Amino acid sequence: MKNSKKVFIDNIKIETQTMYRQNGIINIYPCIFEENPHMVAHGDRASQKGRMVTQDDGSSCFRPYAQDSGSRYNTLFLTAHGSVKETQHDVIFQLRFPKRIDKGLLEKILHEEQEEQLTFVKTRGSETKWTS
Repeated sequence: MKNSKKVFIDNIKIETQTMYRQNGIINIYPCIFEENPHMVAHGDRASQKGRMVTQDDGSSCFRPYAQDSGSRYNTLFLTAHGSVKETQHDVIFQLRFPKRIDKGLLEKILHEEQEEQLTFVKTRGSETKWTS
């Protein structure tokens, strides 16, 4: 199991009842006649991040994200309320402000931090690779 932790004690096949809700929530319950009360490798619960794909006939597949594979973002520049990051294909400009900030102050800070980000961009070469 490359780049993943042991989530379940073994490969286990059980019959289940599955509920697909309109809002995207999927609940999966073992059928009452199933007798395997302990499936999780560590403790009594496993929390997994991943991607679930469901076909039109209800067939579904969950694939956990790779564990400890590093961040998909490389931070290039930080401001007081934001950052400039890169992924393999994108440059991301991000700003976050608390809701409690007065509108006038928010407009002022927004303008200042966008200027900081723009100044950072101007420091890069015209054919930059965007890595720091």
